[in-house]
Amino acid sequence: MTLRAIIRIPTSPARGARLPRRAVLCGLATASARPSGASASPGPSQERTPPMPRFVEISHVIEEGMTTYPGLPTPKIEVLVDHEGSRERYQGQSEFLIASLHLCGNTGTYVDAPIHRHRHGADLADLPLERVADLPVRVFDARAEGRAIGPELFRGQDLDGAAVLVRTDFSRHWRTERYGRDNPFLTAQACLRLVEAGAAFVGIDSVNIDDLADLARPAHTILLGAGIPICEHLTNLEALQPEGGRLHAAPIAWRGGATFPVRAYVRY
Repeated sequence: MTLRAIIRIPTSPARGARLPRRAVLCGLATASARPSGASASPGPSQERTPPMPRFVEISHVIEEGMTTYPGLPTPKIEVLVDHEGSRERYQGQSEFLIASLHLCGNTGTYVDAPIHRHRHGADLADLPLERVADLPVRVFDARAEGRAIGPELFRGQDLDGAAVLVRTDFSRHWRTERYGRDNPFLTAQACLRLVEAGAAFVGIDSVNIDDLADLARPAHTILLGAGIPICEHLTNLEALQPEGGRLHAAPIAWRGGATFPVRAYVRY
């Protein structure tokens, strides 16, 4: 597959609908009301309780003044109304904290929309939720692959509709000088393989999915050109199972926005 063949920039979202919650009616049937040979319906005490879901956080906490990507502005917090100052407004009956957070879209763990790389691509508001929420997770351990992660890691894998998360453990350098250089990255051939395999979302626990020294940015070009959102600066991928779980990493619906932080997590 060639680079020209896979770039098909999406411009409109697909809309999904949430299924209604199933209602369960519980009761005791009398012997006279049951057909002969029918078994009694189980009572509430006999119903099996579904297991509690487990959530694994895979995004970084955002703090004022922190550096995510070298050279980009750091977050700034402005308190508009504090608890003490609000008491007079609410006549001592309640108090609130209202603040604004001024940040670059490339802060913390964030998702890239196609417009980040392709000027006519879909923006954050047009990203289909099916691409960033409730996705089956596949985790690939690339720690032994070296800096350049090639297509061999994904060969023979069924990735159709999956969120592909690449574990490098580079996130251990987060907020250090080391985090801004010599990063692990996906090669162009690896990204072509992911497109061919039907991946819906690709994330990595590195400062960039591309080699910082490669100004052509082939991973961004190929994946975003195929309409596949990219998530960078993931963390805690060692806590995930190789398969199973559902990823949620939806950014805000920002019209014209190219990148924005997400609180990414996997639900088991």
